[in-house]
Amino acid sequence: MADESSKPSEPDKSEDGGVATVAKDLHAQKPSEIRDKEWRRHRLAAGHMVIVRSHFKSIFLIPMVLISVVLGIFSLFTPSASDQNATHGLIWICCFCLYMNVFIFEWSRAWTFALILSVIALIMLGFLLDAEHDVWGGLQGFLANLDIKFSTPTYWFFAIFFGICVGVSFLKTRLNYVVVESNEVQLYRNALFGDRERISMLNPRVEVLVPDMLEYFHPFYRAGTMIIHAPNRSIVLDNVLHIRRIERATDRLGSALSVRVAQ
Repeated sequence: MADESSKPSEPDKSEDGGVATVAKDLHAQKPSEIRDKEWRRHRLAAGHMVIVRSHFKSIFLIPMVLISVVLGIFSLFTPSASDQNATHGLIWICCFCLYMNVFIFEWSRAWTFALILSVIALIMLGFLLDAEHDVWGGLQGFLANLDIKFSTPTYWFFAIFFGICVGVSFLKTRLNYVVVESNEVQLYRNALFGDRERISMLNPRVEVLVPDMLEYFHPFYRAGTMIIHAPNRSIVLDNVLHIRRIERATDRLGSALSVRVAQ
């Protein structure tokens, strides 16, 4: 009888290193004694799992929170009647109008190119007419006469309000999200209470769309839409941040599965 001590021992899944070793196998199943959170962490690190979170549009208000906080701090040291306070108000209004455009319109490629060409044409026209009509001086005077001023409590109010809107979007992505693996998709709804649906996938088809160029080219977000075509439905995920990074990860999972099926 062979000595049992000479048999090769299985990796201790209770230890962090052992779990990481098991999780590196593409087709490994979660051991029953391992917690979901720990298993998911190692699968994500191994590149065999991708979490896709669909946000509300309010997630794009994060820069407005920061701008409101910064201008609120500046306003503490600026007299309310000063020209500097009016400059701060003009900066806030311009940023607010920009982000309202993100919410109201869908800036497709055609509309974006049309906008860029229109702005270039207006700037060139302004330089052509400036010598005769003082276009830039008139524009500067118009902006100065707006005299937009906000008090410190106003900046704090908008910072808190926008922050709450962003917080709601963040909370939503922790309760409702999608986990993509090489052979299945898991839909989490109200994840706090453990509601989950598993959909078996074979060569999943993932479609990536960029409906809004402002959202995509925004340096903080790089957002887009992802559509996962399951066997019996299509899962549409809007406002997915860093969409190209998510796309590369899902492509890697799909290509790994394709090789296995071909064999």
